[in-house]
Amino acid sequence: MRRAAAKVEASPRAMSVTRPAGPHVVLTHGWGLGTPSGVARHVQELARHLALAGARVTLVCVSTAGYSRFPRPRLAEALHGRALEAELAPLGVEVVRVEPHPLHWMLDGRPVRHALAALLARARPDAVLGFYNEAAYLPELCRAHGITFGYIATWLSYRMALAPERAGRGLHGALMRHANRRFVVEPYRAAEVLFANSEFTRRELVEVVGCDPARIHVTYLGVRPQFHAVPRTTAPEHIERVLFFGRLVREKGIGDALAALGTLARAGRSFTLRVLGSGNAEHVRGLVRQHGLEDKVELLPHQGDEGLLRELAWAQLAVLPSHSESFGLSIAEAQAAGLPVVAYAAGSVPEVVEDGTSAWLAPLGDVDGLTRALTAALDAPAECHARGLAGRARVARLFRWERTAERVLSGLAALQGGAVRKAA
Repeated sequence: MRRAAAKVEASPRAMSVTRPAGPHVVLTHGWGLGTPSGVARHVQELARHLALAGARVTLVCVSTAGYSRFPRPRLAEALHGRALEAELAPLGVEVVRVEPHPLHWMLDGRPVRHALAALLARARPDAVLGFYNEAAYLPELCRAHGITFGYIATWLSYRMALAPERAGRGLHGALMRHANRRFVVEPYRAAEVLFANSEFTRRELVEVVGCDPARIHVTYLGVRPQFHAVPRTTAPEHIERVLFFGRLVREKGIGDALAALGTLARAGRSFTLRVLGSGNAEHVRGLVRQHGLEDKVELLPHQGDEGLLRELAWAQLAVLPSHSESFGLSIAEAQAAGLPVVAYAAGSVPEVVEDGTSAWLAPLGDVDGLTRALTAALDAPAECHARGLAGRARVARLFRWERTAERVLSGLAALQGGAVRKAA
């Protein structure tokens, strides 16, 4: 088997700074550091705040941007996250980039294992925390070296990942479910500690994956301060500016949002929807035409934080009807920006928003219910504004990245034997 995939690129900047005296935590991430996704944001901010709390952090990132098979495409330079690396380096965060396995994304754990073995030749970390399949080959290596091994549990739905409806039927579906069990279920069960993004994810880890509930800590995500600074002044007279942002995939509900808004457009409702995200833009354009929304929808490419903050300031309402969420970072970011949210009561969403106070929620998959929720929001400008402010206050109170890092360090420190001590 080709070993070129194990090629490692380490950050020279972070290696040259003075290292923190706290525990050394390795975070593995299955995609490039600069990939536009909620998981990438989670990786970036967890690394930042662990370092701010006194930990020494090494990020091991696979240089890929999606679930690709042979031949694996080369990662675009913009998605390597060089600027983010430079931002984290003064905190002592080291970034190690690993070439993906040449054959299939499910095998990316092999080069990650080689990378961790190379790190062990320099220094033994206190803990290794993976995010998904990229850490599948690490439990035995960590056990052999007395290193705490765990997971940050972020998948949309483990039940979905193991269901025939998601993995597919026939031989291909059976192979995918076998791969998910091998590269997700078994390593998760082997983990000494798991940090679940929500109570919903905790339940799935216990009921679907079969993890020991005593090893699971619910650890909500945070929102960066820039989102709280988006101006939100007086209540508007009309609600007409609607925003969807996130990956343009079925699970994020872009099709449901367009179907619901298509119904409103046919009823003569005035609005503009801006769609901001990365993914299959042509498919979305086809849905726009299908629902007769050509003059009401503006499709924008992913623009990074600066562009997102501008769009959040423009918007008066966010429609984010994900089919499942382990947390729902985009929903929390919309609320932090003072936007009320229309969404499905799916996955962790009812934990992140408060239906009737900061959001309007519809039953999962009920497009008619989503249409009614949008109508209620558009018909009540003062209530819409009030729910946006209520959501902003709730996010500020409950979802902070420093608290996320504290929970992770406390969970590691609480392990029997105290191999990892919480930083001072």
